[in-house]
Amino acid sequence: MDTMEQQRAFQRHYRQGVSANYRGPWHAAAVALLGSGVIALALGQLESVSGWQWWTVAVALLIANVLEYVAHRWLGHRRTRILPLFYQRHSGDHHRFFTHQDLLCRDSRDWRVVLFPLYLIVVISLSNAAVGLLLSAWLGANSGWLWLATTVAAYLWYEVSHFCWHLPATHRLFRIGCLARMRERHRLHHHPKRMNRVNFNITWPLTDWLLGTGSLTPSQDDVDGGLSQQR
Repeated sequence: MDTMEQQRAFQRHYRQGVSANYRGPWHAAAVALLGSGVIALALGQLESVSGWQWWTVAVALLIANVLEYVAHRWLGHRRTRILPLFYQRHSGDHHRFFTHQDLLCRDSRDWRVVLFPLYLIVVISLSNAAVGLLLSAWLGANSGWLWLATTVAAYLWYEVSHFCWHLPATHRLFRIGCLARMRERHRLHHHPKRMNRVNFNITWPLTDWLLGTGSLTPSQDDVDGGLSQQR
């Protein structure tokens, strides 16, 4: 059985296990509403933010990018005792459901294998609220609220970005060159022989660039296979 046949077989098996009650748009909307609510709450608490306190946003974005990379590379692609369910969901499900030959969601029920479970936005919000409390005691309340708003926004951007990379290459969104390149980076990451080696950033490839794991070079399998632009 070749790679495409294995992918199709796994897709059929996975879809059979998705609850009949699952609704992809509801899933996405719930994540968006919860995350947006937390961001709005945090921003609503800001009062007379000092110039230096705005640096909290930049620092939070940088740390979020590094953590995105670390979690993806060393927890999503390596079996460890830490968060084994994350490894199973990512390498065991997501990377078998989608390969470099076919990244596409066929309908909204496939969103389940792209979006994180709903409870994770709650975990992200609560954990970063705790960090925000520590920052508030050290740098003032504004820094704490900015940290919470920025980290939750970074999580939502991850979800939106990842969802977009699983749209067709012909989607009008990818008329924007930088977005087309980001989608191609993700497609190359989904090659079974390369997924443990390249393109671990989903949002913007800063940490990939710093650690030398970014790639836009097609593999020989891509060249030989003449893969469709719909992939």
